[in-house]
Amino acid sequence: MLNFFSMEAAVELDFPAIFNDLSAIPAEIELGTYLNDHPDVMVKKLDMVKTLLDQEVDDARFNQAIGAIHFMVDKVPLLMNRLWPGMPVFRARANEKSLFSSEEELSYNKMATDNIAAGRFNRPLEPLFYGSLMPETPKTDPVLNCALECCKSLVDDAPPPVQDITVGRWISQGWVPMINLCFDERHLALNPALKASVDRYRSDMAKIFNSEGFAFINDFMKFFSELAWSVKENKNAYYILNAFFFAVRYYYAETRGTAVPGIIYPSAMTEGLGLNVVLVPQAVDFFLKLDMVYMQRFVLVSATKNYVSDPCSELLRVTDGRFQFKRVRPYAAAGRIFTYGL
Repeated sequence: MLNFFSMEAAVELDFPAIFNDLSAIPAEIELGTYLNDHPDVMVKKLDMVKTLLDQEVDDARFNQAIGAIHFMVDKVPLLMNRLWPGMPVFRARANEKSLFSSEEELSYNKMATDNIAAGRFNRPLEPLFYGSLMPETPKTDPVLNCALECCKSLVDDAPPPVQDITVGRWISQGWVPMINLCFDERHLALNPALKASVDRYRSDMAKIFNSEGFAFINDFMKFFSELAWSVKENKNAYYILNAFFFAVRYYYAETRGTAVPGIIYPSAMTEGLGLNVVLVPQAVDFFLKLDMVYMQRFVLVSATKNYVSDPCSELLRVTDGRFQFKRVRPYAAAGRIFTYGL
């Protein structure tokens, strides 16, 4: 049985890591023999993972989930896409009465890892980089998407009257391999290139696997896709997604000799309309560069839970990871004017 503690070192790859041809399907998978011959075993593995949604989370069940997912991804080729050179990735952080001035403050948590709670794909104390992409036919602005992801208090029962958020645009410096977990038709309708990729993947799988095997693959991908954009902050769901990301990284590092440092998935905060990414820190440091920043203000409309939102600062170019806001609009709150000391 696989054990998280014995596997952890294998996924801590130094970058630049080896990125093999992820589109090449290993011969043993290409034959489709195991899944075609034993769909019942695969269904039982996936059903076991699904039952963990309703069970108390502990280390034993976490290891059980890792082992089952590792077993399944060894038999099921995952859909891979890449971030391309020049592709923008947006990430935001809520301002708490102070201004940010460095890339480090807007990136993954480097300074207070003891405060990191379990998230959608990260384990407790594990820093990961969560960001947003620009959909091809956007019905959701990536700025709104990453703002809602970083500041969930905007949709709380008692939302703040005014909230400033600093938005950063990172630029990909290379071809970054990502697992694609966007399999819901509603979301794919807004992203023609992703839809074409998913359709091509399904067509390829239908040629390799029999009807039962192909049905399992669709169920497998749909389950993790829906779990990734579920709006319920279910601790068990987080543990399953943590196990998925960890098992996938371990499998590709150990078995395929390659690094898979991230996932593309539908946004939970925009009901699947937005497009999110999660990346390991090594990939962020190696592939992403913070390019520009600005501040966006959300002001609560009186007697409602709706916000109006506008930029409230200048747009700044980032130089050597540093920037300095000099023009931020003051705002009134709790009977006084707040200026950030400018």
